[in-house]
Amino acid sequence: MIRLVSKLILIVPILFLVLSLNSQSVENTDLPQFSNVQTATGIPFVGKIGQSATWGDYNLDGWPDLFLSNSDRRPRRKRPRQVITDISQLKKPNIQRSFFFLNQEGQFKELSDYLGIPNGQYRTATWADYNNDGFPDLALGTIKAGMPIELYKNIDGISFLDISEEAGITKQGSTVVHGVWADYDNDGNVDLFQAGKTLSFLYRNKGNGTFEELTELAGLNGKFLTNSALWFDSNNDGYQDLFLVNKGSNKLFLNQRDGTFLDITESSGLEGRQIWNTTSACAGDYNGDGYFDIYVTNIGRASGNALYRNNGDGAFTNITLETNTDDVGDGRTCAWIDFDADGRLDLFSTNHLHPNRLYRNLGNEVFVDVAPLVSIDEPIIDVFSATWGDYDRDGFLDVFLNGHIGTGLMKNSGNSNNSVTLNLIGNGLQTNSMAIGARVEVISGDETQLRDVSGGRGCCEQDMLPVHFGIGQNKNIDINIKWPSGNTCSFDNVVVEKPSHFTIHELGCDIIPSDVVSN
Repeated sequence: MIRLVSKLILIVPILFLVLSLNSQSVENTDLPQFSNVQTATGIPFVGKIGQSATWGDYNLDGWPDLFLSNSDRRPRRKRPRQVITDISQLKKPNIQRSFFFLNQEGQFKELSDYLGIPNGQYRTATWADYNNDGFPDLALGTIKAGMPIELYKNIDGISFLDISEEAGITKQGSTVVHGVWADYDNDGNVDLFQAGKTLSFLYRNKGNGTFEELTELAGLNGKFLTNSALWFDSNNDGYQDLFLVNKGSNKLFLNQRDGTFLDITESSGLEGRQIWNTTSACAGDYNGDGYFDIYVTNIGRASGNALYRNNGDGAFTNITLETNTDDVGDGRTCAWIDFDADGRLDLFSTNHLHPNRLYRNLGNEVFVDVAPLVSIDEPIIDVFSATWGDYDRDGFLDVFLNGHIGTGLMKNSGNSNNSVTLNLIGNGLQTNSMAIGARVEVISGDETQLRDVSGGRGCCEQDMLPVHFGIGQNKNIDINIKWPSGNTCSFDNVVVEKPSHFTIHELGCDIIPSDVVSN
């Protein structure tokens, strides 16, 4: 009882503050609105029981393309009964379960058959350039029990070829729930972690087109009920650490920079509760202190979501109640994004049977749910994958929602704020060509923002690889980049038009405006 009273004493003033700030912010700020433009952009009905979705610019034309998948089994339409007299009359319905939509300047065309992408039921989809030829390749995790990830090589932006077996990605024995990319040893070749329900595998990229499975040697051979995984640099040492999202205790493995990992879960404070069934995790520096914070979603009884602030000393503090971000314990996935381009990272989460949440960051560690105000709370529910990307290049982040109860391409109407999108190109030697793991800092006015180029997050998805920054009413920014190689590039007083897109090359530290597509 004493503990409950003390919590109420802490929470009640915060709730009053949140309500007050929310009222002021809604009155004084033109909040963007979301509308479902799936049909209007050429994306038809794509089946039910949605699973994966991800943006990736496979042909390097500057327009993010869309892969998505469902686990439909049979078309749900009534058919007249017929008498079968011969077994040859039994035909399985031709059901399309995976789709690849080419982005043609904001309109989409389905090309999966033409590109050689199989018609499969995929739980996870993530992009990375595993062979550093400049074109992003696609890793797909099937829902079929025991099957490994399938790796599809991008052939010069023309087609895809399944090279999983010859690449050495063959380990079986666990249902794949997420495949996430990171160059964990900083050798310039992006590696793959396959998260599984019973077994997970770490594949090290050897740099010759093949991978070697090093899970046990790396110290990651524990058997956890893993639902997802997330790479992020927890201590700013330039190496990617691994967070495992589990049923039961979550795990944080510190990269020891020698090819091995150390379990620091207990000292980090990220273990969570044993009764949790954690479904996803996402990392973002919501308070601008230069360290990545963590949000996790949980599903099941007695489980709310949790926001952990990175203290900068190797430990995290649970600040969920103070920030009003606990949700309802029905979580599917999450993402840190600046939907209103005001320069502060906002938080999006989805639920099984409850509405989506969009926690607007008001600063000073105060968030308020504005999902109903911007029409993104209930257009699609039970969303497994929510992939964010600026599909129409207007400077504001849109999102494709793929769920068990429908799909939708939710267009962001935007507002009067400015933004900048940075497409990073690594040198392909010490840094992988897609620059996964690069750390990007943008300074605008008195605000400093941090992003990383991520190889996957959330339940089972990945956002567009170019990093997006809202900068409010500012028109000049400074950009600092630390590449996985350790090289740095800095650009001072960059003029931002509306919208602004730049491509930045590690080699020569070149920065090229968006109207010039270069790779």
